[in-house]
Amino acid sequence: MRFLRHALIVIASLLPTQIALAPNALAQDAATTVQAAAPAATGPVTVQVGAYILRINDVVQKDGTFSVDMWTWFRWKDGDVKPYETFEISNGRIENRSEVSVQRDGDMNYANLRIEATVFHDYDVKKYPMDDHFLTISIEDQAAAIDQIVYVADTNTALDPRVNVPGWAVKLAAPSASDHVYPTNYGLLSSAAASTYSQLNFNVELHREGLAPLFKQFWIAGLSVLLGLLAFKVKATDLDARFGLGVGSIFAASANAFVISDSLPQSTVITMAEQINFLAIGTIFLCVAMSIFSLRLCYLGKDDQSQQLDARAMAVIGIGYVVVNVAIVALSL
Repeated sequence: MRFLRHALIVIASLLPTQIALAPNALAQDAATTVQAAAPAATGPVTVQVGAYILRINDVVQKDGTFSVDMWTWFRWKDGDVKPYETFEISNGRIENRSEVSVQRDGDMNYANLRIEATVFHDYDVKKYPMDDHFLTISIEDQAAAIDQIVYVADTNTALDPRVNVPGWAVKLAAPSASDHVYPTNYGLLSSAAASTYSQLNFNVELHREGLAPLFKQFWIAGLSVLLGLLAFKVKATDLDARFGLGVGSIFAASANAFVISDSLPQSTVITMAEQINFLAIGTIFLCVAMSIFSLRLCYLGKDDQSQQLDARAMAVIGIGYVVVNVAIVALSL
């Protein structure tokens, strides 16, 4: 009986403890379950992008394009993404790409490949043929927005020393990263009204050097004006020689204007080239107009006044042509 009583006392003392412990155990198990179910907070994957530009050619201002041949590489840590498969040239199109080489580089993933692409560029030809340009090759991931992949520029980006663009000196500018916002949901109503992608820009500067391009483009126009001025040395009554020089010069200057305009894109801006051509044609027309006045003086028997008009017109028009040309070039540059 004592043993039984003692046993009952022991059991009674243990029951409250077990009842009290049960809720605590259940709470701990629930907390553990919730903690295991909650995903770890992760941000976008940082991808380093670099390039080694081998060639830049086919710089066609009329079409607004240029071609680039370059090696491109990617370095990142997260093994679940493959940026080398989903990248694109957002301001152009990739014409050809080599096989991708993927490997480990320390604690990073590394992939590189060679691509050939046609890039679209809006050339500013206002200062043509003394125009400089800032070419941009933009890379984006076509499958991952900025909350998934963020591009940063690799400091090893470089330009091959043998890169040559006829007519320009080539210089590599610092690459830059930016956010590119697309203000559309592409018709997908369940999607956000806009999306943002990380964009990496490789920048190349083209600089004209010296005045050689200016001379090559306008020596014909200058020669035409000179022939128009030399017509004043011919007697006004010698119609064939006097007016033949002027009219032929206008056609030569006009042909030069057509050749130059054919190499430029459509634009509402009057380029420096067009200003110089307009000046040449206008100067020759003025020479022809003065020849008509000089001829009328000859018909009136005022040969001396005709010769004086020719001499003064040749000097004033010639000096004015040079001064206005210098002003156009100076103001444009």
